[in-house]
Amino acid sequence: MAVDPYGMKTRAVAFAVRAGHTDEMAHRFLERLCADGVLGQPDKFGPLLAQMMEENR
Repeated sequence: MAVDPYGMKTRAVAFAVRAGHTDEMAHRFLERLCADGVLGQPDKFGPLLAQMMEENR
């Protein structure tokens, strides 16, 4: 089953925004998901967002 990349992009941005992040952070999160090759793996969203928050400290 193929993943709809546009649907997953929307889901990723919504995930970050619902977690209380700004649009800028949400789009950086999306870029990171794509760069790491995990956009189609929603179970990786939480750990990656947490990692990015730690990197920003």
